[in-house]
Amino acid sequence: MKVNEMSIAARNSRAKSYLKLTNFSEKERQAALFADLTISLSEVLVASQGENQDILLDKYCQTAGRFLLVASSQNVMDRFLISDEQIAQIQNKWQTKSYNVMYLILEQQVQNAYFKHQVDDLVHAWHMFLKLGLVDLNLSESTIEKHFFKAYEIEPL
Repeated sequence: MKVNEMSIAARNSRAKSYLKLTNFSEKERQAALFADLTISLSEVLVASQGENQDILLDKYCQTAGRFLLVASSQNVMDRFLISDEQIAQIQNKWQTKSYNVMYLILEQQVQNAYFKHQVDDLVHAWHMFLKLGLVDLNLSESTIEKHFFKAYEIEPL
């Protein structure tokens, strides 16, 4: 997966925050990035219950972009890069039995990354999110990439 190129596209986008910034401090900016990520995660799970694959892909790619913005702001992009071997390992995992439990675990991991500054939890949430797309939602790596770059209006490198 072209995570580095996807990260560049996400950083160059003009994605609006879901919630209003109350001030322009670094702490508020970080809080907004994490809040946007958690709201986006919930939108993916809601969209997964519907019939419209395009809406689901839009929400999934938007959330991937928000993950990458958080990773970039935390200076951990190197830990978000993923090899073909890691993708294959993720694709061999079992399907989630409960979207409710999976969502709560994802949410907890993101919250731990913000409140407890546990970067490993953010990386774990990223891997869980990739599994959600590749295994549970049955999206192909190429479909995700193509839709992501189309949504961010750039040509992949």
